[in-house]
This record gives sequence, structure tokens and C-alpha cells, in this order.
Amino acid sequence: MNCNMIGSMYQRHERHPVSCEIDGDIFTGNYWIAGMILVVSTATGGASRQLANQQPEELAEDLLRSFILASREGAPAAPKGS
Repeated sequence: MNCNMIGSMYQRHERHPVSCEIDGDIFTGNYWIAGMILVVSTATGGASRQLANQQPEELAEDLLRSFILASREGAPAAPKGS
């Protein structure tokens, strides 16, 4: 496989910063959209969820908050409403 073929297989998605406050602590990460999936990434892991009808910034913050809280509890992050 040549380099051009490899580059086209792995699209680079524009990353945006996201943060949330929990108990006075600020947590940060990045998010990007791949198709209809929003992905949040932090230094300790990440999570993803279907974009649906939410604004990307709001969903990214909600997803980051859910991921951090689940990490604190030692449980996998579950979507809201589940």
C-alpha cells in the first residue's frame, strides 16, 4: 500500500476543545464528529455517541461529564436516559 492510499483510509477530523466543571474541578478534552457520531477524547480515555438532534458543543460537554463521572465511579459511561 502506498502512502497516498493509507492517508485516504484515515480521515483527519477537526478537533474542538471541550470542558466541564464537576465539584469545582475543570476537566478538559477534545471532540470531533465522524459521520453522525460525536467522539470525545481525554488523556484518560474517551466516549462516543450518535449526534442525533443535539448541538455538538452541548453533546460533547454532556458526554465529557458522563465519562468523567463514570470514571470516578469505576463504571462504563452510559448514555443519558438509559
